[in-house]
Amino acid sequence: MMRGVYYLKILLLYLYLSLNGPTVQGVALSKVNDVAKKLLMAKSLPFEDCGSKYLILYLNISSCTTIPCLMRRGTTVDVNVLFDDDSDNTKYLKHRVRWIFNTIKTQAHITPDPCDGNQKCLSNDNDGKFYWATVLVNKTLPAISGTMLWEAVNEYNQDVICFKVPVVITM
Repeated sequence: MMRGVYYLKILLLYLYLSLNGPTVQGVALSKVNDVAKKLLMAKSLPFEDCGSKYLILYLNISSCTTIPCLMRRGTTVDVNVLFDDDSDNTKYLKHRVRWIFNTIKTQAHITPDPCDGNQKCLSNDNDGKFYWATVLVNKTLPAISGTMLWEAVNEYNQDVICFKVPVVITM
């Protein structure tokens, strides 16, 4: 008896969705997408958003499995970011990356910069936009705790992505 009620509910839901068309189906799909984004964000490396226009869904830094990120001087670090550009069709990002140690700020060297169609560093993903870049952990950086501040602007020089990650520079 209970199994029959279960199948009847499924049938009624199917009929309801098919009769009410794309609007109801769109709402259901939107809720599924929201859940998928939240799951993706839960797997991201923790970071502090410092005023992003776009929602950062996922951050991965190659040398980092815990916070603060341990970064060895003289190495390069791959940074991968998945974000939702809210249908802006982002095709260009210019990065400003700085190391902050106490009150001292110093530019980080990043490649490619800018990120546009020529470098293939920005692409569409099923869940949003994806970009990657490589940051040099310069040999002259002090072995100290600090922050990596990452900002990106679009082709109109509008701030669209900003995040901070605690780091420890090691020898």
